[in-house]
This record gives sequence, C-alpha cells and structure tokens, in this order.
Amino acid sequence: MTQVATQTNKQVRIGPYVVTGKIGQGGIAEIFRARQESLNRDVAIKILFAKLCDDPEILRRFERESVVIARLNHPNIVHVIDKGKAGNRYYFVMEYVDGTSLREVMDSEKIPRRTKLEMIAQVCKALDYAHKNGVIHRDIKPANVLVDREGNPMVADFGIAQIVGSPDAEVTASDMIMGTLAYMSPEQKISSTNVDQTTDVYAMGVIIYEILVGKKPMGRFKMPSEIDGTIPPEYDIIVQHCLAQEAKDRYQSAEELKNAILNAIGGGTSQKKASDYAVADVESFVGNCQYLDTIKETKFSSTVLVENKVSKKFYVIKKHRKGEAGRKEAKLLTTLKHKNIINVLGSGGDLRNTVIVCDYAPGGSLADRMIRRYDWEKAMKIGLQIAAGLDFAHKNNIIHGNLRPSNLLFDAEDTVKIADFGMPVHYDAAGKKNWYSPPERKPSRQGDIYAAGVVLHQLMTGRNPSYDAGGNLRLDDVAGQIPDEIQKILSKLLAVRVALRYKTVNEMLLDYDDYDQRRQIALRRQQLPQEEPLPEKKTVPGWMIAAGIAIMITTILVVLYVSGTFN
Repeated sequence: MTQVATQTNKQVRIGPYVVTGKIGQGGIAEIFRARQESLNRDVAIKILFAKLCDDPEILRRFERESVVIARLNHPNIVHVIDKGKAGNRYYFVMEYVDGTSLREVMDSEKIPRRTKLEMIAQVCKALDYAHKNGVIHRDIKPANVLVDREGNPMVADFGIAQIVGSPDAEVTASDMIMGTLAYMSPEQKISSTNVDQTTDVYAMGVIIYEILVGKKPMGRFKMPSEIDGTIPPEYDIIVQHCLAQEAKDRYQSAEELKNAILNAIGGGTSQKKASDYAVADVESFVGNCQYLDTIKETKFSSTVLVENKVSKKFYVIKKHRKGEAGRKEAKLLTTLKHKNIINVLGSGGDLRNTVIVCDYAPGGSLADRMIRRYDWEKAMKIGLQIAAGLDFAHKNNIIHGNLRPSNLLFDAEDTVKIADFGMPVHYDAAGKKNWYSPPERKPSRQGDIYAAGVVLHQLMTGRNPSYDAGGNLRLDDVAGQIPDEIQKILSKLLAVRVALRYKTVNEMLLDYDDYDQRRQIALRRQQLPQEEPLPEKKTVPGWMIAAGIAIMITTILVVLYVSGTFN
C-alpha cells in the first residue's frame, strides 16, 4: 500500500478516499473498501497491481473497464464514480455494494429457488441494457454478480468486456481466450473475439442450470427435469435455448431469456397481481392477464409487464395517480393505428387514477441506446420514424406533450413506437431541467416538434442543444460531420422563436425528402461510368489546304499532257 496511498493520522488514503479494509483481489487488481468523506459514503476502489502498471495491454484493459462501466447507467450494474492515479498505481472507484455475491446466494439452501431465478431475471435486464449499448460482458459468472441487502443483483467486473463496433474493441491476438472456462460458450473457447450477445446468454444458462440442479452442466448433460422430477418442463426449454451449441439456436437477447424466466416462475416476489390494475373499461382485459414483472415504479406511477393467459402474449399496463391525464389520447388511439405509434388496447380509470393497456415493445426504449453518438444517417432513420408517428397523431388532433427518449420504444423488428401520449410530466429528481420542453412551455404541435428536434440533436451530437447570443443553434462542433441541409432542418426543429420553427411535422418531412432526392441523384451520377472523351479536333492551316489544292491541280494537268489531251 505504500506506493499507492498516503498515511495521515493513521488513516490510509488513496487520493481523497480513506481506506477502511480490503475486500478481495483478482488476477490483475485488488479491491478495497473506502470512505468518500466529501459525500459521507462507502465506496469500492479497484487498484491495479504495481507489477502490472508497466504492461501496456493490461493497463489499457484496466483503463477501458472504468470507461465501459461509466457509460452504463442501469440499476443492476455497479456504477463507476471516479478514477485516477496514486503514485505509480492506477485505480478507479465504484459504488460499494453492501451485501454478498450471487455465488453465496446460489449456495445457500435457505434462499428459495424462485428468489434466485428472480435475481437472474434482474441480471438479464442489466445484460440486455449493456448489449443494446454495444457492450458484451464475456465473463458472466456468479462471482461477478453482487447482491445487496435488499436482494438486488448488480453486474460487476467488465474487465474483459467487448465494445461492439469500437475501433478499440479488440487489439489482442484473434485466438486469445479470455473468461472463466466453466461459463464459456463453445465459440468463446475458440476465440474471445468471435462472440456476440448470445455468449452472455450461454453463461446465464450455466448459472440457471446450477440453480436448478446444484451443479454445472458437463458434457452430454441431463435436462433439469430428468434430475429432479419436481422441476417443471419449462425450465428444460430455457436450458436448451441458453446452452445450444450454435449461437443462432440460443435466445437472441437477454430480454427474451428474462421473459422466459418470468413466464416459467409466474411473476416476481411482489404480491402484485394484474387484477390490481383493473379499473373501469379495462377489467375484462386485465382479468385475463397474469402479472410478470415491474418495469418501472415511482411515487407517481407504475408500469408492469403482464401475460395474457389465453394468447400468451405480453402486454404493458401503466397506472398513474394524476387523474385523467392521457386517458383521452389513449381512447382515441384505441381506434387509430400507425406503425410508429404503440398499439393501445384500452384505457380507463376514475377521478384519481388512470390505467392504460398497450402492446409490449421488447426492444426497450431509445433512452437505453443513447450512450453513444449516432452518425447522422442512422439518427435520421430514427428521427423520420418519430416524425411519421407525430405527423399522424397531429393530423388526428392528438398532441403528445411529453416526448422524450424514454417513451420512444422499439419493437422486435427495431421499428420506433411512440408511447405515452398526453401522460403527465414529472421528474424523480427535484430541479432537474426538462430539456425536451419547448421555450414557450406549453403542450402544442410545435412543442412536440421541438421535443423531437432535441432527441434528434442528442442522437447526432451526443449533447443537449445550445444557442449563441442571437438565439441561433450551435452546431460548430459537428459542422464537418452533418450535411448543411440536415443542420438547417435541426435549426428549424429547434428554433427558439415559434414563428421560425416548423409549423407542422410534414414540413420537416418534405424538407428531408427534397434533400434526400437531390442527394440520391448526385450519388447515382457519381456511380455512372465515365464516358471516354472524344478525340480533339485538329484544325488544318489554310496554307496547307491551298498547297494541297495546287498539288492536286498540277497532278491533273500533268496527267492530261502525258495522255495527249493537249496535242
């Protein structure tokens, strides 16, 4: 510790943190518990071993781990707080999870199997979020999942995570094997670079098998129900889909696995029932559903996932305690359908509560995908779908009023679906700025246009809009990356003065269509084969023409003379 910490009044410090004890160590680093005095909270500090600080590859991976986790903001992922260097030792600081590991939970006979599987469903949520943001963990195992005292699992140790699409994704040898052998998928045992999100799904399958039968699947393993006849056959199907040898035969997302687990166990530990959401106009529908999972819950509202007992389809039930807000819009949308608006099946309530039932969007929200900047074309593809949905709604006299990334959802085909029309605006954090609210601060068509502009701007620039002293949108930092015409569209979407903003979404769609047509014509012209240039015409001097004529006349006269014509 002498090289990494300072000692003051018998307190060992690492930077501004007071060390209170050692938690453990891994292959390249040791982890300490410490106190952050400025905020009066415990933290965990991961410090790279001194002997490895001169290894550029190890150092790169250590540095990258802190960056990877810092990018991922999810309740089931351990958060990075800080990073730095003390002496010649590198460290980063994470939130301290007061509890235990999933390994100890799995080994405990006092904890019911159902509770352990519910934790796995929570881990799937974290992995699905990471995968949607291009991060594959590659070392999922019970020791890398921490569990706090409330039973909430948190994924940790992204030290060998792969960042999909990053130029720094992998610089090691293509045949290098990284991870923990017992939890590796077949393809990962060959090469750590040839993996995708189903590699993490495979590791989850090994953990699920352990929870069910108490041992890891080895060789030609038996199905859980063959080992224990009390295990329902649904779990055999889950294990088969997770542990398939070919990646294409596994669940293609952690979200699919989570839904399968919830379906098998019939819901969470919560005593909630779908019938808790039965109010006027939706009783019959809700009565045919069973509660599966709570997607989000605040003091204002709750959103739960349910399964229809007959059709076996998933639906979302949203309930808020803000009176009738959103109910009128939902009733209209039960009779109106558009490919970019979530399908609403029903709504109801009383003077205090509103309940809305809609389709489940398994692709999650745009908010889950906005960690990285999008190139302008990919961003525009999303923006055009948002615009199409808004245009349809506005033409049917429906205003959203609270458009933001969290209510822009994706279905299984990655099609954008706008949700939550007319729902109340609220924030969990007091004083938090609503970046999506228009300057005029009132719901309107042009207010929705402004909010859509903010979303599009965030996708393309990775930041919130800002303006110069004259009220002009600042785009200097992306001037060379976004075409001028697209910048003009952004400026008209985000005009501070309503008079300068698009009056309708259709105006924006027409502007883009006009630009895209001109762009496509220009691209086709560039792709046409170049014509060979015609040979340059040469001009014959007059004196040469005159000389040629003179020679020709002389030749004729000579021929006539020789032939005796003049005799």
